[in-house]
Amino acid sequence: MALEIRRNALLDPEIRRADNHALVLLRGELDSSTAGQLYEQLSELTRDGVVHVALDLSELEFMDSTGLSVVVAEHKRTTASGGELVLLSPQSQVLRMFEMTGLTDVLHILEDGAGERGPEEASGQAGVT
Repeated sequence: MALEIRRNALLDPEIRRADNHALVLLRGELDSSTAGQLYEQLSELTRDGVVHVALDLSELEFMDSTGLSVVVAEHKRTTASGGELVLLSPQSQVLRMFEMTGLTDVLHILEDGAGERGPEEASGQAGVT
């Protein structure tokens, strides 16, 4: 008898854009099997001139160190472009990853949700051009 482990490792990002702002809603799991997909989507936003990014983490169920590295890379990218990365409403287990790594002192994390707002309001840049 073989042990079979099934895990739903899907990540379902939804991207809402307005000018140089983006709100990225993440659903599912951000791990080694899905991090590349998100990294490429965020890179595409940068190539398109998006410098203010808000990641809504309210429906992100799991994140490992590979996912964490994608978030850090996006933070570096937006900062280097004169923009900002804002993390919205992380679930407790995801927030714990940021706390354990000391990134709560580096990243802009808002525990109060902004997922229903538009990209400009969620990234804290309403009216900024």
